[in-house]
Amino acid sequence: MGKNDQNILIKLSQDTNIEKFKIEKCFKYFLIDLNDTKFSNNYYLLKDIVCSYYGILDSYIREDDSRIELDNEIKRYDEIYIDTAPIIHEDWFLFFIASVIPHLRRRRKKLVVLEKTMEEMYGLSHNEEKDDDVRLRARIRPYLLDHLAKKGLLRKVDTGSKGIADDHLVNIFKKRGKTKNILLITQDRYLSERVVQLGENLNKNIEIPNHSLFDRFVHWKFIDEDIVKKVVVCELLKNGDLLRLYICQHCGDSYYDKLFDCGGFVLCSSCYYELEEKKQKYKEKKEIQEKRRLKELKEIEEKRDLEKNINTVASVIKKKQRRLLFTVIILLLLTISFIFFII
Repeated sequence: MGKNDQNILIKLSQDTNIEKFKIEKCFKYFLIDLNDTKFSNNYYLLKDIVCSYYGILDSYIREDDSRIELDNEIKRYDEIYIDTAPIIHEDWFLFFIASVIPHLRRRRKKLVVLEKTMEEMYGLSHNEEKDDDVRLRARIRPYLLDHLAKKGLLRKVDTGSKGIADDHLVNIFKKRGKTKNILLITQDRYLSERVVQLGENLNKNIEIPNHSLFDRFVHWKFIDEDIVKKVVVCELLKNGDLLRLYICQHCGDSYYDKLFDCGGFVLCSSCYYELEEKKQKYKEKKEIQEKRRLKELKEIEEKRDLEKNINTVASVIKKKQRRLLFTVIILLLLTISFIFFII
C-alpha cells in the first residue's frame, strides 16, 4: 500500500473516528482499491462507504442551527417515509440522518422504509448501466438502514413484491393518510405530485365539527388539525435540508419551497404576482369608475344649482315687474280720478 493510500486511511480514521484497520476491512470487503483513481480521487465517496457500513455518522453532524430548524419542521409528522432515490443520492442522506436522529429518539418516532425500496436498491447495485457511485451506494446503504433498525430508529414495511415502490407508497398513504400526519421524502417529482393530490383528496370529505363552548373549555388545546391530517412530500437537498413540494391551484404547476404548516395547494409566486397585478388593475379601474361617477354627480349638482340660481333671478325679475305694473296701474287710476275730480 502506497504512501498516498496510507494518508487517505489516516485522514478517514481521523474524520470518522473509526479505527484504521476497520476501514481497511471495509474496503477489502467491498473490493475497493485505493490505487484506482476513481476511489483515490473521490474522498467523500470513501467516507460515505465507511460511515454507512459501520453506521457511525458523527462526522455528518452539522454545527449550525439546521438541526433545530429540521426538528421544528418535522415534529408534527407521525410517520416519515423515505423513497429509494434520496437514500442513495450522494451523501445527502447521511447528513439528514445525522440531523434527525436526536429528533427520533426524543419523540420516539421511526423512519419508514419499504422492503420494496430495499429490493430496488439491490437491483440498482447490480445494474451495470448505472454509474459506479450509484451502484456502490445502493450496495452499502442497506447496512446503514440495518444499523438504524437495530437502534429502533427505522422500521421496514413489507408490502409485497409486485409493482414498483411508488405504487406501494401511494396505496399506504390512501389508508394511513386519513388518520396520520405523513411526510414522504423523495426526489421523484411525479410521485410527489401524485401524493400531494392524494393528500388533498383525502381531506375533501372531512367535516370539521362545531365544538361546543364546554368542549372547547375542557379541551382548550383541541384544534381542528387533530381531525384534518396532512400528507406532505419533500425533496432531500444537500447537507440534509428539505424542500416541500406544492401545487399551484391556479396554473396547476408544481414547485418547491420551504416546509410550511399549510395545505399542499398554494399559489406559486408567478401566479400570485399575476393575480395581485390583476387585482391592482381591477382596483384602479374601480377607482377610475368611482371618480367618474363622483364627477358626474358633481356636474349634476352644479347644473341643478345653476338652474336654481337662474330660476331665482327670473322669479325676482317677475316679482319686480309685477310691482312695477301694480304701481303703474295705481298711478293711472289716481290720474284718471284726479281728472274726473277737476272736471
